[in-house]
Amino acid sequence: MSKKEVKVINFLVIFLLITSVFSMIFFYMSAKNLFMHISGYATSTGEINLTVESDATATFTTSQINWGSGRVNSGQSSAGLNTFETNNVTNGNWTLQNSGGLRIQNNGNVNLTLNLSGSKTAAQIIGGTGPGYKWNISNVEAGSCRNSSGGTGSLPLDLFYDVNTTTTLFCSFFHYDNGQDSIRIDFNLTVPSDSLTGALGDTITATAFPAAF
Repeated sequence: MSKKEVKVINFLVIFLLITSVFSMIFFYMSAKNLFMHISGYATSTGEINLTVESDATATFTTSQINWGSGRVNSGQSSAGLNTFETNNVTNGNWTLQNSGGLRIQNNGNVNLTLNLSGSKTAAQIIGGTGPGYKWNISNVEAGSCRNSSGGTGSLPLDLFYDVNTTTTLFCSFFHYDNGQDSIRIDFNLTVPSDSLTGALGDTITATAFPAAF
């Protein structure tokens, strides 16, 4: 084989290699474009929408306190009744039926501002000489009631305070989160020996609305 023929053969081999490479590239690009159309590479968007309604709800989970029937012990000027778990009657023979006070839970889905009021004063519910009718506000679950440690118009936490017939700010920020959405109201009564007799009681009203902050 002559040198000229060898050169021609080499040229043809190189030409075929270059042609093969370009053919492969063209095939790859064409196949990729085809697969993009076939396999869903084209993009589009959709939407889902819903609205969650707010629910401002506070409920008495324990709604009644009852000391039953009793009287001031002979020789005593008054008896003391409270709703604590122990030592809840002194100088009297009442028996507390359910300790632990009234319980209120925020079972909605927004933080609340909570107001409380009674319907009677100490003189109206108990009567006699030097009656006492007080409540104590505390958290059943830590952090349930915030921003109510005192101040104008708000009831202090963990201190006895005269029950008021006027609607009074109780809790500026009452949480709805599970684990910090429960509070309690304990009561301390002073029943003088010359108190009213018969069935005595009062109604506590809780008013809640969404917190402003």
